[in-house]
Amino acid sequence: MDNNIKILTKFEFYNPKFEYEAIFPDLDWPWAGHKYFAYDLVRNIKPKTIVELGTHKGTSFFSMCQAVKDEQLDCNLYAIDSWEGDKQAGFYDNTVLNEVKEIKDKFYKSLKINLIKKYFDDALLEFEDNSIDLLHIDGLHTYEAVRHDFNNWISKVKKDGIVMFHDIAEKKEDFGVYKLWDELKNKYSSLEFFHSHGLGVLFLKPQQNNIFCFPDIWSHYYDKTFNLNVCQTYKAEINLKLEKIYKEIDKEISYYQSKNLDLIKKIEEINRSISNDEIKLNKIFLSKYFKLWQTYCNIKKIIKK
Repeated sequence: MDNNIKILTKFEFYNPKFEYEAIFPDLDWPWAGHKYFAYDLVRNIKPKTIVELGTHKGTSFFSMCQAVKDEQLDCNLYAIDSWEGDKQAGFYDNTVLNEVKEIKDKFYKSLKINLIKKYFDDALLEFEDNSIDLLHIDGLHTYEAVRHDFNNWISKVKKDGIVMFHDIAEKKEDFGVYKLWDELKNKYSSLEFFHSHGLGVLFLKPQQNNIFCFPDIWSHYYDKTFNLNVCQTYKAEINLKLEKIYKEIDKEISYYQSKNLDLIKKIEEINRSISNDEIKLNKIFLSKYFKLWQTYCNIKKIIKK
């Protein structure tokens, strides 16, 4: 068996620049709080094959692509998604997939990226058993759906592979990843984060997660996310202030527009009045009485002479 992922003795932290953010600024997206971990994980374990079930706009996928590119890894990356949405994420048209293709072609064209527009079950036959180093499951988040995805795909993962689950801390409505996670984390070595809706990481090889047990790995990514949240909050505050300023400007514009309208109305009234006076004068000038009066005035001038 070709084992590509080794047990780490040291875990390196990086400070990446995510190129895809130029097209997709994902600061306020649910996965944004885990992209630094995903990036660091890929650069540290150096996988040969990464498969993602549920990509949507690509925060998780492109954070791993960035790591593959920066580390210059020989790695196959597969993003599997219907790109139609679901009842939890909402439904959408081809706009999302087209944006994902644009990011792929613009920033990660040199990588071995495969965008597979299929349902997860339909894509199973494209992968051999024991072939995936890193599997990320992020499809429909009901308990039944995520359990089905895990049971279907676990045989495709290498015996020393890693499986990630998003939303392990989300318990609203019909979200049920946390139920499956509670079952699995007692059977495998694991690592869990509870910020950004939660991320569970399963290490199929026993004790493979030893390097991740140090407190600094927890605080490091929490701090990263905290900084992201601070930026997000600051951004929201700025937007509120801008919105308030725009409302004040709109009020001023409306005020002067109304004043201007009043002035225009007055001018129009004066013009109408002048026009009416001109019509009256023209009628007078053309009347036989005015002509008689004009004749009388002329005769009077002659007599005076």
